[in-house]
Amino acid sequence: MPLTHRGREILRRVPGGHLRGAPAVGCEIVRHEELCVGCGTCARVCPSGASRRGGSFDVAQLLDAPEGSRRGELGAALRVLMRHPPEGPIEVPERVTVYRTIVHDAEICLGCGACARSCPAGAVEARPPRTDVAQASGGDQDT
Repeated sequence: MPLTHRGREILRRVPGGHLRGAPAVGCEIVRHEELCVGCGTCARVCPSGASRRGGSFDVAQLLDAPEGSRRGELGAALRVLMRHPPEGPIEVPERVTVYRTIVHDAEICLGCGACARSCPAGAVEARPPRTDVAQASGGDQDT
C-alpha cells in the first residue's frame, strides 16, 4: 500500500530510514488550479477521500483565472452576465451540473493517481514518487 504524504514526511525524519522500492511510495499529486473546472470527477474516484468537492463556489477563482484557461472561460461568461443580467432563465448545457471548489488534503492522499487519470481538464498531475527519501538518508548505494 502506498504511503500517505504524512507517512513520507515522517520517514524523512527517521535516521537511516529509507524505502526499498518505488511501489511502496505513491505518486506526488500536483494540482493545476488554473485548469480545474470544478467538475468533481477527481473527488468521485479518490479512494482515500483526499480530493473532495468543497461546499462553496469561489467566484474569485473564476474571475482571477488566466485568460484562455477553462476557468478563465467561465470567468469571462460570468463577467458578461454581471454586466448584462439576463431577463429570464439561462439555459445551462446538460454536461454542466455544478461548479465547486475542489479541496485536496495531501495528508491523507495515497498518491495512487486515480484523480490524475480521471481528470477531463488535465488539472491534476501524478508525478513519479520522489526518490530523495532514500538518497538523503544514505539508503542503498553502490561503493
